[in-house]
Amino acid sequence: MPRKRKENKKKEKKRVPLGKYLLWLLSITFVVYLGYFLLSVFTLKTVDVSTGEDSNLNLFSKVSSDLEKTLIIVEEKDGDRSKIVSVYAYLENKSKKNELLIYLPGDVYYAGLEEKFGNEIPVSSFRYAGDFLESGRGVEYAIWQINQLLGFKSEKYIYISSDATNIVKGFVGHKEGVFAGVNGVEEIANAISFKKMFFSIRELDDLDKKIYSNIPFYTTRLALESLKSGKKGYRREVIDFSDQKYLKDGELLTGEDIKVLDSKEYDKDLNKLLANVLDRNLENERVRVEVYNGSGLTGVAYSFGRKITNSGCDVVRYENAPNMYTKTTLFVPDKESFKNAYDIVSDVIPVEFEIVEGRPDFMTTGDIVVILGENISSMYSF
Repeated sequence: MPRKRKENKKKEKKRVPLGKYLLWLLSITFVVYLGYFLLSVFTLKTVDVSTGEDSNLNLFSKVSSDLEKTLIIVEEKDGDRSKIVSVYAYLENKSKKNELLIYLPGDVYYAGLEEKFGNEIPVSSFRYAGDFLESGRGVEYAIWQINQLLGFKSEKYIYISSDATNIVKGFVGHKEGVFAGVNGVEEIANAISFKKMFFSIRELDDLDKKIYSNIPFYTTRLALESLKSGKKGYRREVIDFSDQKYLKDGELLTGEDIKVLDSKEYDKDLNKLLANVLDRNLENERVRVEVYNGSGLTGVAYSFGRKITNSGCDVVRYENAPNMYTKTTLFVPDKESFKNAYDIVSDVIPVEFEIVEGRPDFMTTGDIVVILGENISSMYSF
C-alpha cells in the first residue's frame, strides 16, 4: 500500500496545469494585441492641408472662446471620381450645454461661382472644382468654399476622403450605402468606434494619411464621438439644408432643374439659433458693428458683414464709405469693453489692417467700425 501512495504522488507531480498556461497565453496575446492596437491608433497620421501661411490664417478661426466649431466633410466614390456626399458643421458650447448641428447634402447647388465655371456647381464637386483651378488644392478649396457658404470659419476640420470612407465601411462589414443625412455623422462615429476598430486592426492601418485634418487621428475619433446626439445631455438644434425652405429652384445651361441654396433663409435661421451657443462674454458685450466698403470692389461690405454676423456679432449697417481707403482699417473707440467682439471681427478680416482707437471722420454710431480698403483685393482666394 505505501508504494502505491508514492506512485500516486509522483503521478500528481507530473500533471501539467494546461488551463493556467492557456489563460496566461491568452492574457499575453490580448495584452500584445491591445498594445499593437493602441500603437496603431496613436501613430495613425492625418494630413493637414492648411500648411501654407495664407491658408492657415484664412481657412480656420483662431478665436478662443466657449463656442467650439468643427467642420466634417465626407466623400464617397462615384465611379472613377470622388464626390462630397455630406457636410456637417458642429457648434458646441460646453458651459451652456447647447449645440447646433448644420447638415449640408452634397447634391445642393451653390450660386456665385458662375464666372469661373459657367454655372452654379453642387457641393459634391467642390474638391473637383478646386483641383481644376489649381491641381492638388482641391481639399483646401472645398473647405474654403464651404466657409463662404456657411458664412463662418471653424477651428477644426475633419475631411474623410473617399478612400477613408471605404475603409471605415469595412469596419461595419458593408461597402455599399452612404454616410448621409442628419444622422450620417452618427453612423460614421459608430463605424469608427474603438470596438469596431479593435476587431478590424488590419484595415485600421490602411487609414494612415487617408483623413485630412488639423488634429491627430485619435482626436478626430473623439471629436466624431462627441457629435452623437444625446450623449452628453446637451440641447441640440439642427439646420438641415435638405429642407425645402433653404432651397430655391434653378436651372443649368443644359436645361436640367436643380436645387440652389437660399443663403438668406439660412442666415435668418442661423442668427436665431446662434444665441444658444454663443460665448456668454461676447453676448454680454452687445456690440454694434458697422461695415463700410472703401475698396472700390463690388459687394464686399455685405459679404464681410454677413461673415461677422454669422460669427456672432450684430452688424447694424453696411454700405459704401464716402472715401477710398488704401488699407483696411478697424475703428474701435473702446477696445477693452469690446475685446471679444474685436477678436471675432479681426478674425473675419483676411488681410492686414490698421487699428484706430477712435472714430472715422464721418458720422457713425457703431461700437466697432470696419472700413474695407483696397488691400482687401489681395485676400486669400482661388
